[in-house]
Amino acid sequence: MPSNEHTGRVTVITGGNSGIGGAIADRLQSEGAKVSVLDLKPRTKDGPSSVSLQAPPIISHQVDVSRESDVDKIFDAIARREGGIDYLVCCAAVFSARPFLELSQEDWQKTLEINLTGCFLCCRAALRHMRARGFGRIVLFSSMLARTGGINCAHYSASKGGILGLARSFALEVAHENIRVNTISPGVTDTPQPRAFLSQEELQARAAGNPLGRIGNVEDMVQACLFLLADESSYFTGQDIRVNGGANLW
Repeated sequence: MPSNEHTGRVTVITGGNSGIGGAIADRLQSEGAKVSVLDLKPRTKDGPSSVSLQAPPIISHQVDVSRESDVDKIFDAIARREGGIDYLVCCAAVFSARPFLELSQEDWQKTLEINLTGCFLCCRAALRHMRARGFGRIVLFSSMLARTGGINCAHYSASKGGILGLARSFALEVAHENIRVNTISPGVTDTPQPRAFLSQEELQARAAGNPLGRIGNVEDMVQACLFLLADESSYFTGQDIRVNGGANLW
C-alpha cells in the first residue's frame, strides 16, 4: 500500500477517544489523513509522538451518536470545513453485562441506540457527502459475539448482529457509486472494555484457548481497518473480516 494513500483523506471516527477507535485515529493521522473523532468523552491525547508536525491535528467532537440532529449537524460541519468526507469508521459502542432476566428495556434500548442506531445515523450522514463526490470508504465494527452469542450479553450481541445486516444492505445500495462498506468482527481484544469485565486470569484463559495462543490487540484491528480503507481492498464490499486469531475455527 502506498505510504501516502491516506494523505488528505477526510476521516470521521466514532468512539475515537481511546481503544480501537483511538488507535485507528492515531494511525491515519500519522499517514496524513484529516481526522475528526466523535465520542461522548473528549479525546485526552494528541496522538503518537512520532507524528510529523506537518500532520493535521486530530479534531475531537463530543457527540452522542444516537442523537439524529447532533450527528447530522457535526457531519455537515466537518464536510463544510474540510470540503467533504472520504472515510467513516464506526467504533462507538457500549457494553454492560446483564443476565437475560435482569436485562431492562432501558439497557436494551441504550445499547441498540448507540451501537446500532448510531452506526445507521452516521452512515446516512456520511453518505450525503460521499455521494456528491462519488467516493467513500466505510468500516463498521461488529463483534464475534454477533455470531456466537454470549452469556449476559444478549443486547450487545443483538446490536452487533444488526450491524452485519445493516452493512450488507447498505453496501448493495451504494456499490455502483464507488462507495464501499465493510465490517470487522473482533474477537476478545486487549482494550479497556473487556478489562472492565474480565480479570487478568480470565483474559489469559481466553488467550490459551485461542488457536493463535493470544487475544487480539488494537494494532490487529488497525491493520484490518486500513486494509479495508485502502485500494488494496478495491474488490471488497459487504464483507466481514473476522479478526479473532482463529477462534471461530473451533
